[in-house]
Amino acid sequence: MKELLTANDPRIARFNAIADDITAKCQDLRECYHPLLGGKRFMTDAQLAAKLGVSRRTTQDYRDKGYFPYYRIDGKILYAEDDIEQFLQSNYRPKFA
Repeated sequence: MKELLTANDPRIARFNAIADDITAKCQDLRECYHPLLGGKRFMTDAQLAAKLGVSRRTTQDYRDKGYFPYYRIDGKILYAEDDIEQFLQSNYRPKFA
């Protein structure tokens, strides 16, 4: 005769914990996923501001000053991740030894 598993069984608790972990990782992937378009990844103005730790107004100032290129599509601002990476690399200053 087959064994009946109850909700108090440690195997069920372990299964539920693993399922919760998988669900959380799927949520993280969905939030962080940026699809490729023409081989490039893009981020929004809000994503760039969060990544750089600045306000969205600061990213607008950077755009206005021509620090990095951007795309405007129906009022939505997009930045290519490789353009931002190039901007950051060109402004890198090593610490003093």
